[in-house]
Amino acid sequence: MGNMENYALNPHYKIDIIHIESIGEDIIIIDNFLKSIDPVIHFANHFAYLEPIGSDGTLFPGKRDTMPKPYYRVFEQLFATLKDKGVFKGKQNLYLHRCKLSLVTQKSGDLNILQRIPHIDSTDDNTYAAVHYIKGKESNGTAIYRYKPKNLVKITDENQHAFLELIEETKKHESQHSGYLNSDTSLFEQVVSIEAKENRIVLYKSNLLHCASLDNNVDYTADIRHGRLSISSFFRLIE
Repeated sequence: MGNMENYALNPHYKIDIIHIESIGEDIIIIDNFLKSIDPVIHFANHFAYLEPIGSDGTLFPGKRDTMPKPYYRVFEQLFATLKDKGVFKGKQNLYLHRCKLSLVTQKSGDLNILQRIPHIDSTDDNTYAAVHYIKGKESNGTAIYRYKPKNLVKITDENQHAFLELIEETKKHESQHSGYLNSDTSLFEQVVSIEAKENRIVLYKSNLLHCASLDNNVDYTADIRHGRLSISSFFRLIE
């Protein structure tokens, strides 16, 4: 299956950039990121200690464990090559905060309100998130949303009070937001929908309203071989 040292950047990865005109931000999609996903599967099956829901202090609806260091190195390599290609402009350096192997295990009926709406990871404009899909279509995908009442896609320090309003409004429209969000509602509109594809990684700013597009009729399993397995990474660009 390959060992821990087999994490390698695929030199032939493909870049696709989706530009969100209204906010002037890019969503970066990389296909064929790793030479092989075998080392990830091997780690998941033999080494990962998937900790219970909520133990990492996030709202992720499942279990997580930190990826081994070789994965961090490949991610840093990817960033360096993207910078060389002019995808990330300026003199920024990468601070890779964490890379988490993530397995969805929570049933849609057990979600709290914050797990049923798009979220942000930070209001900081220099902070990014990345999702690396280890499985294909069964991983569903990821979507960026617009909060329609305030026409907001991006939450900053200036408008973060609107996020509290967004939560209150969702409570008033509970019937439309009873499980995983995966389509438009009276409050939220999908601006970008990214399909999951094996070994695809998508990078976007952490302050864009986003969430995983998960099916509500799936009984999410804690079995790594059949579950929705992905890697969530969080990084900052620093001068």
